[in-house]
Amino acid sequence: MIGMLLSLNIMFCDIKGEVNNPGVYQVNNNNIMDIIELAGGITKNANVNKINLSKIVHDEMVILIPSKNEKKLICPVCKCPEIKCSEPKIEISTTIPITTTKLITTTKYITTTKNELININTANIEELTTLNGIGEVIANRIISYRINSPFIAIEEIMKVQGIGPNLFAKIKDYIII
Repeated sequence: MIGMLLSLNIMFCDIKGEVNNPGVYQVNNNNIMDIIELAGGITKNANVNKINLSKIVHDEMVILIPSKNEKKLICPVCKCPEIKCSEPKIEISTTIPITTTKLITTTKYITTTKNELININTANIEELTTLNGIGEVIANRIISYRINSPFIAIEEIMKVQGIGPNLFAKIKDYIII
């Protein structure tokens, strides 16, 4: 069944947070704006100022639309910005000005900023799957690989099965060791 879905280019995306109908939606080369529309638009408490609505979604992608009331917390050890919640980290790429009217019929999906780089030696599955092109299967492979041999350079991630030069080119600006 999964093989048939992949051959038909059918993918699924999970949208959460400040949307009217959160859930898992079937996608096919949609962008975040399209997924927000599928989820019935955003709520009046949604904060989409730092969401790249034109980002193309991929299979097993999780989109979290944050609330205007959420505040970033600072972790005491490294003083890095971090969102403390049970949801996956939000990735943010660009600020896009949008009118409220358009956002009501928009789609869900979020990307990361270079301010929230993912450490491939310490990230959990949820954090790794926020990277464009990394699903749960590849995230598990990354974790399994680094248990025996921690990454010394980010290019070493291409030794993980399923990560080639093309996928590496998409994620290299968002990962660190």
